[in-house]
Amino acid sequence: MRPTIRQEEFLARGQKVQNLMEEKGLDLIIAYADDRFVYGQAYARWLLNYQPAFEPAFVMVPAKGDAVIATGAESVDFVHNFSNCKKAYAVWEFLHPDEEYPYCEVVNMKDVNEDLETTMGRKIEKVGIAGASAVPYHMMLKLQEIYGAENIIDVDEEMSMLRAVKSENEIEVIRYAYKIAQAGMDKVAEIIRPGMTEREIAAEAEYVMRKMGSEGMGIDTMVASGKDHTMPILARITDREVKDGDLVVVTLAPRYQGYHGAVARPFFIGKQSDTIMNVFELVKQAQEQTAAKLRPGVTAKEVDETSREVLNNAGIGNHFVYTGVHSTGVIEFEAPILASKSDVVIEKNMVYSIDIPIFITEWGGMRLENGYLITENGPEPLNDLDTSYCIK
Repeated sequence: MRPTIRQEEFLARGQKVQNLMEEKGLDLIIAYADDRFVYGQAYARWLLNYQPAFEPAFVMVPAKGDAVIATGAESVDFVHNFSNCKKAYAVWEFLHPDEEYPYCEVVNMKDVNEDLETTMGRKIEKVGIAGASAVPYHMMLKLQEIYGAENIIDVDEEMSMLRAVKSENEIEVIRYAYKIAQAGMDKVAEIIRPGMTEREIAAEAEYVMRKMGSEGMGIDTMVASGKDHTMPILARITDREVKDGDLVVVTLAPRYQGYHGAVARPFFIGKQSDTIMNVFELVKQAQEQTAAKLRPGVTAKEVDETSREVLNNAGIGNHFVYTGVHSTGVIEFEAPILASKSDVVIEKNMVYSIDIPIFITEWGGMRLENGYLITENGPEPLNDLDTSYCIK
């Protein structure tokens, strides 16, 4: 059987959040969620196994009692059928202004707040917001009207760090997510050849991953071929045909049970320049040396320095275009990120993606990305590290 996130895991998460609220003197935490596939679903999925579709939502966790969801009218039954939430409200503030829903009782955010206060037996005064940067302007104004701007604090960092150390249940699920990603990459290695389009290659990989249980992608699948398409950090799949002599960069980030695997490989179709192949060797060295650093007690700065050192020494560090080591979970690219300015210390059961990115060069660009679980004895690879199949 495929692994799943069990009910007791969600109960434990709710308790963690309520413990955080007690520590910070909060009466309520409101976590914003929507259907943006990169960041939007994280809090709702982690807290209540809810994956928003079409309409945004607030997951509202009181200091005492069960969490509720405030959302649009079309989502209420969806919440009840496809999440762990016991109570969902259709609120005017989340309705499309031109739509009418005669079948559904619609309330406003003040009504939801009054219900929560009745359940808790006390007034809600101090409120924490998670995902505040994504909250629509009119919704933030509504929250300020209800609670007062001075009583609302940003708890995004604290809430994100509650997810940093993974449970055994989460690790089971993440291992399978990486198994899905590896299967997709194996399929690419099997079928990639001159004459195939980027879209065809992506479709083959995504078909395999969907059959294994992928719900979608944490970021859009990227299949970039040729100098112009591999040069930028981001790529959009097109109908361009792969040509003999192309460098093709493939990035896969399937989502399974809300969690992600993230794997990237450069594929070398036919003869390549010495420059490109030398960079590939340097990227592999940086990946290996960074992985060796991933163990409990090591600081973010130490990891970041290691990931860049090989490329800096080779004189191409200016093309190492972003911080390459980040956590992976209900967001493909989530905190903690092991950047040079971070004070994070690695702990057992964290999960990290090492992404070595070389882009914006005269010949294009490439990334090599693998996932690792932090154990007492160091990093456990979550996918196949072999890159021999990249050379065609």
